[in-house]
Amino acid sequence: MQTLYQVRLMFEWGGGCIWCGNGAALERFNVGPIEEKLSLSAATLQELEKLSAWHDKALNWEYPPDPSPWTQAEFEEFEAAALFMREKLKAELGASFEVLYEPIP
Repeated sequence: MQTLYQVRLMFEWGGGCIWCGNGAALERFNVGPIEEKLSLSAATLQELEKLSAWHDKALNWEYPPDPSPWTQAEFEEFEAAALFMREKLKAELGASFEVLYEPIP
């Protein structure tokens, strides 16, 4: 039986966007963000960096408890881009991986 690695596309403030989602992934890739440990193209890694930087603009860094400076349209645009990336990751990683997306709360 083939091992299924579950990974989570989940953007964290300040960096990191792919995380282990099950024991098999954790055993193989360890803790922390794992995008650099996966067999992803340089172009995909660059797109993930851009998405991460874009994500970080949703936080008021001067006073994080304040509401986001983003409009609803900006949240929707980011979510669409993240879902597109999820599909790209699924295609690039193949059948051994399940890619879940966890949206911005």
